[in-house]
Amino acid sequence: MKRITFFAAAAVTAALLAFSGCDKQTSDDLQQKADQAKQTIEAKAKEAKEAADKQIEKAKPKLQEFGEKAKEAAKDAEPKVREFGDKAKEAANSAAEKVKEATNGSSPTPTP
Repeated sequence: MKRITFFAAAAVTAALLAFSGCDKQTSDDLQQKADQAKQTIEAKAKEAKEAADKQIEKAKPKLQEFGEKAKEAAKDAEPKVREFGDKAKEAANSAAEKVKEATNGSSPTPTP
């Protein structure tokens, strides 16, 4: 176990020495490659954003169309919903009347 740790430390030390021994030209090359990679990533990100924006713009008319259709469907459904509500109210009133009649008819009222 101590040997593995020693060899790992030696490898890290060798890598650090090799890296610190890089001349200015190698360092400049690495910096240039990093800058190119950064520019490439920024360009790809910009392209992706533009493509997403185009898709959003393309979808907007459909979304507006769906919204209009939903409004029309709600307007068309309103009379049916009101009718259903009125029928439900009538049924509830009728049931309440029947309960009231059944309660009045079956329970004896005391006479004074």
